[in-house]
This record gives sequence, structure tokens and C-alpha cells, in this order.
Amino acid sequence: MSLSLGARSAHGPALLPLALLLALTMPAARAHAYPWMIQHGYTNCSACHVDPSGFGLLTEYGRAQAQIVLPTLWGKKPEDVEPTTGIVYGAVPLPSWLDVGLSLRGAVLSTTTSQGTSWRDILMIADLRAGVTAGPFIASASIGYVPTGATLAAITNQQRDNIVSREHWLGVRLVDQKLYILGGRMNLPFGLRNVEHNAFVRSATRTDTNSAQQYGAQVVWDGPGVRAGLMGIAGNYLIDDPAYREQGYSGYVEGAFSNAFTLGLSSLVTHADLGLSSIANPFVHDPFFGAADDWRQAHGLFSRWHAGGPWVLLAEADLLVQSASGVARDWGGTGFLQADFEALQGLHFIFTGEGLHQNQVTSYGAWFSVSWFFFTYAEARIDTTFTEFGVPGGGHEPSFSVLGQLHFSM
Repeated sequence: MSLSLGARSAHGPALLPLALLLALTMPAARAHAYPWMIQHGYTNCSACHVDPSGFGLLTEYGRAQAQIVLPTLWGKKPEDVEPTTGIVYGAVPLPSWLDVGLSLRGAVLSTTTSQGTSWRDILMIADLRAGVTAGPFIASASIGYVPTGATLAAITNQQRDNIVSREHWLGVRLVDQKLYILGGRMNLPFGLRNVEHNAFVRSATRTDTNSAQQYGAQVVWDGPGVRAGLMGIAGNYLIDDPAYREQGYSGYVEGAFSNAFTLGLSSLVTHADLGLSSIANPFVHDPFFGAADDWRQAHGLFSRWHAGGPWVLLAEADLLVQSASGVARDWGGTGFLQADFEALQGLHFIFTGEGLHQNQVTSYGAWFSVSWFFFTYAEARIDTTFTEFGVPGGGHEPSFSVLGQLHFSM
């Protein structure tokens, strides 16, 4: 990605202290890929994912659980499933020190606004991931292709058809694999690790897993009852112009009060000489884009709760603060509430509400989604989203979208 806007300056606002992070300690269980898997008692992430904060490449244990717990089993019982080792449904064996994964996600999007209806097809993910574990040493990297978008993760510099590397990092595991020290390009430790990367809580805080990763160093604790991560952000070195690179910190702490309920606190503060855009409302001009001495903050709570039976509730609420030279400080906020109903194993009906207040306008939206893991490592999903985007001066601009996806991994 190439950015080349002008001058820089430096002075900082008072920061909300990282000391707000609390230590919450109660018993916890093991990991899985999606936050709604707390329905099965999974609250931590490191058993199933190479990245201890969750998402991405699966460990051998994670691949086994993806075959037993995640998909529709078509008449089988979970205890009758004999998970295959290796990849490509067991056709390619792997040594114990190596994890490999391939993820392909394609979609068709229809969007209707007052200007009419548009259609486009999207290749969302085409990534090859690999991880190595050798004693206390651990490493992970991904390489992929996108025809459009994900420019903040692009290692080539084309208008379209770029090669991306969302993650590449290495580290060590200590204290019986509870303490991780990592360095490289990583997902920011903040809030829910939900897959809806364009939800307000992910886009407005710039903490999605699509392209918002940053370079830096991270310390992760993944102990019984509490997991936490703190990352010193050095910047996104895939941005050519260093004036747009953010430095600062991002962190979270999450406690499991039982195998069915967690509560977490997250905090992020960054500074850049020139501001990038984090406006999640396409109808609002971003006064901070290109502004000098840009400070961005997000602080909030998040929770996962197995409410009983097939119901799981996910929630996040974040305070947003941004300031820059010559621009009035903006105080805003965003919230996300999602209810997941697993009608039968692998088939999910998902109800989501969200809101955003940013740059003096308020937007809100409602999602209804159906996600079906119809076969091992295969998912079909459809999202219908109605959003009322606030417009300056009052009023709202409605938008209705339908996104159909197919996702295959192995």
C-alpha cells in the first residue's frame, strides 16, 4: 500500500490508562474457533489455535474438534467420529511439529440504497497458513491472494490482484505453555474475535482480522480462569509512508466465571503522524484522515455467555475517542449484541444488533444470518443486514444488503 500525504507534528492528549485492565480469575475450559463455542464449555483459545488469542490456523487438536463438534454429522454421534490427522481430510499427513491450513471464502453481495441496487462477487479469503512448534519455540505465517480490498495486508502494491500476508510472527511458550512472548505481524488483542469483520465494533476500532493486523511485540497469558494479551504496536510496515503508521498499545483481559460465562476488558491507544480513516459510516466525511498528530483510543467491555440450551449471547461495548491537530476531539461509541441459536449441530441462526456514534452522527443496524457447517471444513452462510446510516445535519440513509458466502478449509 502506498500513501503519501504531507506534514507531521507531535503533541499528545491525556491517555486513558492501561491500568483499567482488570485481573478476573475463575475456572476455565479449553478452546475452539468461534466465540459461540462457549456453548460447549470452550472459553480459551490456545488448545485449538496456533495463535493463543484465537482465530486462524488450527492445531492438531483444533482440527480434530472441527471434525467432531463443529459440522452437521448426518446421523452420526460425536463419539462415533474418528477424526483424521493431517490435512485434506487425512490424505496429507503432517509431522507433529507442523500445522498447515488452507482457507477459501467466496461471496456474492447485493446492496440496495436510495441510489438503487448493486451486485458484486468477492473473493474474501484465499490464504495458505503454516505454523511450526519446536519445543518452546513457535511461529506462524500466512500468504494469500485478493483481487480487491485488504490493502493494509498487501505485500505487493497494485491497484488490484495483490498478494497479502495477514500474519507472520514467531515467539516462545513458557510456564507450562501458559505464557507466550510473540513478535511480528499479528491480530490486535482487543474485544470479541468475531468473524463479522465489517461490524461496527471491528471497523470503528480497526481491530478486524481481515487486514487490521499490526507489527509489534505481544505478551499473552493463557492460564486457568483468565486469559490476557498486551501488544506494543510498532506500526503497519506494509504501509509505505511511515507517517501513517500507528504506534501504541492494544490489550485485553478476560475472565471465565464458569464454563458458560466470560467477561473481558480491552483497551487501545495509538498515535500516528497522519491519520488513516476509521469511519465506519460511508455517508460521513472523516475529518481525521490526513490530519496531523492523530491520536485514537478505544476502551470497552466484552462478554460471552451460554444462556442455556442452544443459545449463546455475545456482547461488546466500546468508547471511541479521537483527536488530531486542528480537529475537534471526537467522543463516540459503538456496541454489538449477538444471539446465536444452534438449531441442530452445525446449523446456526444468528440475530445481531449494533450501533455506532461517531463524528456527531448515530448509525444502527440489524443482521439476520444463517450459518451452516454442512460438512467437515465446509460452511455456507447468508447475512441479511439492514443499516440506518446517520447523515450530517440529521436523518438517516437506509441500506439493505444480502451477502451469500461459501467457505472451505482443510
